[in-house]
Amino acid sequence: MARILVADDERSICDAFRVLLEAEGHTALVASTGEEALLLVREQSPDLAFVDVRMPGMGGLEVLKEVGRIAPELPVVVMTAYGTLETAAEALRNRAFDYLGKPLDLAQIRSVLRRALHAPAPASATTPVGEDADPRPRLVGQSAPMQALFKLIVRLADNDLAVLVQGESGVGKELVARAIHESGARAREPFVAVNCAAIPEQLIESELFGHERGAFTDAKFARIGRFEAAAAGTLFLDEISELPLHLQGTLLRVLQERSFERVGSVAPQAFRARLVCASNRELAAAVAAGEFREDLYHRINTVPIVVPPLRERLEDIPELVQALVRRANREAGTSIHSVEQAALERLKAHAWPGNVRELEHLIKRSVLAARGSVLTVHDLSFDADAGDEVRSEVERLADVLASVGQRLVEAAGRSDQPLPVHELAMERLERSLVDAALSATGGNQVAAARLLGLNRSTFRARLQPGLEPD
Repeated sequence: MARILVADDERSICDAFRVLLEAEGHTALVASTGEEALLLVREQSPDLAFVDVRMPGMGGLEVLKEVGRIAPELPVVVMTAYGTLETAAEALRNRAFDYLGKPLDLAQIRSVLRRALHAPAPASATTPVGEDADPRPRLVGQSAPMQALFKLIVRLADNDLAVLVQGESGVGKELVARAIHESGARAREPFVAVNCAAIPEQLIESELFGHERGAFTDAKFARIGRFEAAAAGTLFLDEISELPLHLQGTLLRVLQERSFERVGSVAPQAFRARLVCASNRELAAAVAAGEFREDLYHRINTVPIVVPPLRERLEDIPELVQALVRRANREAGTSIHSVEQAALERLKAHAWPGNVRELEHLIKRSVLAARGSVLTVHDLSFDADAGDEVRSEVERLADVLASVGQRLVEAAGRSDQPLPVHELAMERLERSLVDAALSATGGNQVAAARLLGLNRSTFRARLQPGLEPD
C-alpha cells in the first residue's frame, strides 16, 4: 500500500509502529537517528514519515526542515514526549503535517494515516470555493424553503409590519432580520441587535431604554439605550421569550405609544425604529404556559417567519460550505480553493442539531486542520457525540485485547508442550463479558444479549457452556 518511515530511538516505539503499519497493509521503514531517516527519504521515497523530536544526533525538527528542502511533498508527523508550545509552534511553522504527543494513541495514528495517505480528488470531483463579491455574512440557498423565505423578506422590506422570526438555535434568525433591514428604505439607518437572554435581569431595562445620571448607584453618567440607538433603523430583539414579564408590559406600552423614557427620567423619547423579534422557543406555547404575555405576542407577531432547519434544506449545503470556507480563509489566513465532493456528501449525511451555526464552526475547525488547498473528507472535524466516544473507547479496548493476544501467543511459544491457549482465553473472555452484561442490566438476559450485540439463543449458549443455540 504505502511506505511509512518511522524515526525514533526507542526500539519499542518502532516495533509497535511496524506491527500496526503491517496490519494496515503498509510497509514500515525504520530509523533510529535523524541521519538514517534522511537517508531513507532519499533512497526509499516514503509516502509518510513519523519523526521523533529527540534522537541522537540530528533531532526531529532538524529532519523536518531538511525534508522540506529535499522532499517538500512528503508529509511529516512530529512526535514527542516533551511537548511545549515552542516545539509545537516550530513544527507547524516548518509545515509539519501533524504534531502528536506521547504516549501515542492508536486511533489518532490511524486518523493521521487516513488523512495523510488520502489520494487527492481530481478537479472534476471537487467544488471550487470561488471569490467573495460581498464578504458580509448573508443568507444563501437555492432550496424551495429558502426561496420562499427570500420572497417573504422582499415583501416585508418596505413596510413597518412587526415581524416575529422563529426557528431552532443556529438557523440564522439574525441574518433574516438583517436581510429585512438591508432590503428596505431603512438600510442606511442603524441595525441594533439585542440578545435578551444574555443581559442580566437587573440591567436589561437600562440596556434597552438607557438611564439618566444618578438613576441608580452606579449611574455616574447618562447613557442612551438600544431603543434610542436604533434611531430610524431596525431594532432586533433576539430571544424575546427570555424578557422578564414586567418588562414585557413595558415593551407593550412602548409599542402602543411609540415612545419610552430612560430609567430615572419622565421625559418621553420617540421610538422610531422598526421592531423585529426572534425566538427559538415556540412563543404560543410560552403564552399557554403563562410565561409570555398574550397581548404582546399578538402585537409582535403580525408577520410570522419560520426559518427552516438545515436538515430540511440539505441541498443548500454546497453553497453554504463555499461561503463559509471563503469566510474561514479570510479569518484564518488559509487558502482552501475547493472542497472535495466526498466531503460535501459527508456533510449532507450529518444530522445538524446545531444547524448553520454548527456547520460554520465545523468548517472553521476543518480549514485549520487541512494540509492542502482542497478540503477533503478526512479534514472534517465533527464534534464527538456520545456514539463517537463509545466507538472510540471500544476500539481502544480492542487494541488492548490484540496486545494481550500477542503476549499469550508469545508465552505459549516458550512452552515445550502445546497449550490450550485459544480455548482458555476465549472461555475467560466470554465469561467476563456475560457476567459484566448481566451485572449492567440487573440480570435481564434479553437486555444483556442486546448490550453485547447477540441474539438471545446465542447469549444463552455463552451463559451455559454446552448449550447450543437454537
